[in-house]
Amino acid sequence: MTEAGRPIEADALLATLTRWCDAGWLRRLDLALARWLHRERPQADAAVLLAAALLAHSEGQGHSCLALDGEGIAEPGLDGPPAAQAELRALLDRLGLDEAGWVAALLASGAVDGAAQAATGVAPLVLEGHRLYLRRHWREEQGVAAAVLGRVAALTAADDLQPEPAEVRLWLDRLFGPPDGPLDPADITGAAGEPDWQRVACAVALRGRLALITGGPGTGKTYTVARLLALVWALHPAPLGLRIALAAPTGKAAARLKQSIDQALDQLELALPAALDWAALRRSLGTAWTLHKLLGARPDTRRLRHDAQHPLEVDLLVVDEASMVHLEMMAALLQALPARARLLLLGDQDQLASVEAGAVLGDLCSDAAAGGWGRNTAGWVQACTGQALPAALCVPPGQPGAPLAQQTVMLRRSRRFAGAIGTLARAVNAGDAAAAWSVLPPAAALRRAVPDPAGGVGTAGAAGAAGAHVSSMARLADPRIEPLLALALHGRDGAAGGYRQALALLRQR
Repeated sequence: MTEAGRPIEADALLATLTRWCDAGWLRRLDLALARWLHRERPQADAAVLLAAALLAHSEGQGHSCLALDGEGIAEPGLDGPPAAQAELRALLDRLGLDEAGWVAALLASGAVDGAAQAATGVAPLVLEGHRLYLRRHWREEQGVAAAVLGRVAALTAADDLQPEPAEVRLWLDRLFGPPDGPLDPADITGAAGEPDWQRVACAVALRGRLALITGGPGTGKTYTVARLLALVWALHPAPLGLRIALAAPTGKAAARLKQSIDQALDQLELALPAALDWAALRRSLGTAWTLHKLLGARPDTRRLRHDAQHPLEVDLLVVDEASMVHLEMMAALLQALPARARLLLLGDQDQLASVEAGAVLGDLCSDAAAGGWGRNTAGWVQACTGQALPAALCVPPGQPGAPLAQQTVMLRRSRRFAGAIGTLARAVNAGDAAAAWSVLPPAAALRRAVPDPAGGVGTAGAAGAAGAHVSSMARLADPRIEPLLALALHGRDGAAGGYRQALALLRQR
């Protein structure tokens, strides 16, 4: 570092970053970007080089940008122990820049374009508002935003896509069975008066050229999509010419999607054998693709076979596990999708984050739990399903609601996780620590669950506020289990860790 009161020189900053790389706190790629900027823009302040390194590092952690706040860089982090974070914080304090200072330093460096110059500029970094981007990610994010807004804005001009609500309701009642009965619009608790969210999702997906269906495990996402596909097929004036594609980010997810939909269609055919030409529907679905294969990825280039000039030949595209789709792939997908094609993004916004930068589904569905539906959406859903959306999830009368919210549905009732574990999952996703603790056992029960020094495991008794409890652990009457228990509880020889340490930390809260 430098002496107090003296500015930090670029060479000293690069030396610090090199030391952090040697310690494993930064990636070599992060350091390389800072060094490259120093060569290309030697006039750039040391703060700019630090921001570039942290931006590259944040990309490695899955973020598409580096955020600034009133005090400077928001919640920076390094891959390292508390000492790493302390050194970074000390360096930031030494620089002494607030948000305005960072903005001024970045824009004066010649390495950063502001929002006004971003579209035509050539600088490697872009600053828009309080977010610093690599130009590539800024361009991709702009492309995704424009495509999404274009698709939801087309809702008012999509009358050619919308069937008659009475016909939709007839088919929904056939595919899902008759509704349970009259509904109370004020109920969003998951009781009998709650609307059938799977029907709601199908109705909303019919309205326009983009639909987002999100929900946790066991909420029936692929069950819903199978019925939506049958619904689209039944309502289409020329279904034999309908081009449908199924896709997912990975081969395993694609295979699972196809298997789940095939099983659901088999069940529907058994229940409604004469309702549709089920064999023709299956043929129209074909196989399920990985997104890379769908778009025509090639090993020798990042360019894809399908793009805006060479669009996909598809009328309806279903993408499962969409939470895994990173920013670059989503931008490419939206660019290659014909303007009149329907896109259905399916996934759990709280699971399976993308391995590269950008959590697109999480961002698009960030307000899904709040609903935010307007009068037109609520009227369409009621006409198609015979069920009213809960008033608490609709915007006040006279307000249209956010455009994206009108095409987003969260499936809220899990058939897989109920009781305390479901309550705990919802509390964790909502960031509600008090609610999470309320379903966990009291500290005394956790203490009884911690292994004793001899390797034994005590039983845990007292139930939590929601009836949760820590189950007792019993050893199996098989001598082969002893080495496994020892490994699980104490870890490998010479390596710290194991469940004993984890349980001890739980006991300490």
